[in-house]
Amino acid sequence: MTKIHELIEDFKLNQEILGREKRYVDLCVFRLNRWQRFTVKELGVTEAEEVTQLHIKKYIQERQRVGKEVNRTINNNIATLKVFFQYLVSEEFIDEQSNPMRRIKNLKEEKTVIVTFNDDEVSRIINDLKEETYSNVRDKLILIMLFDTGIRVSELCGIKNDDIARRHILIHGKGSKQRLVYISNIMRKYMRKYEVLRQERFRKKPQDEIEEYYFLDQSAVRLSRSRINKILKEHCNNAGVRKEVRCSPHDCRHYFAQKQLRNGIDIYSLSRLMGHFDTQITSKYLRGLEQEDVLHIGRLHSPLNGVKIKQSSKEGLK
Repeated sequence: MTKIHELIEDFKLNQEILGREKRYVDLCVFRLNRWQRFTVKELGVTEAEEVTQLHIKKYIQERQRVGKEVNRTINNNIATLKVFFQYLVSEEFIDEQSNPMRRIKNLKEEKTVIVTFNDDEVSRIINDLKEETYSNVRDKLILIMLFDTGIRVSELCGIKNDDIARRHILIHGKGSKQRLVYISNIMRKYMRKYEVLRQERFRKKPQDEIEEYYFLDQSAVRLSRSRINKILKEHCNNAGVRKEVRCSPHDCRHYFAQKQLRNGIDIYSLSRLMGHFDTQITSKYLRGLEQEDVLHIGRLHSPLNGVKIKQSSKEGLK
């Protein structure tokens, strides 16, 4: 029999060895420790082998009773427990049949319509930058990249010089999953401008004092998530974006997804570009489309488009 808290430490160590992001590991450990405290104190269960499906359901009920978490947040906790117990199965601490998460289902989440930027707002935000300095061009490229690729802000911060190729960028996504995103013509144009200015900006700085990340601050250090948040907020305010849009980098991701869908991309291809593990995650962006958008996409991709159909003469029609 193995104590739950010992296995949480083992799980944490394994996640670190696998190269998972510190933020992700810390969040998993926080959720697992909170579950472990409830399981020990309220249910009297201390060993992982003793945990049953009923114990998990009681914990879910406790999170609901507290009343501060929406179903989506509770589902995130369920997901962490599933990852944890699957790890215990793979390491043979428990049998597959003994996995208490095997038949635990997610709670039904409220379907909310995602409100994001429109094209005019995106144009005003990007054009708010005047391209007068190194920082101006860098920030403009950052905004263009967020809107044009839909990458997460953490992924953008993590781009290194070696990740940049002629036609694509290697993105290091969630769970150490890698994917490629394209470099559009407008991105390539501003990447060239930025790279020239960056080289000039740090020309006299020793090479070992310049970090290997693509986006650098004035001291040649990797840009932080909070700095990129501030960049976007500043230009959203200047552009007069509607109040119902939060103006976070994740809203740029929403814009990207909905614009790609309006342009007729299929859900599978979109999920690959966005780094989703499941197309069901991607499909939520469909809820933000107007009915007319859906009909337009349907017309563009009608199964009979391009199919030659011989028309009968008027005399043959009755």
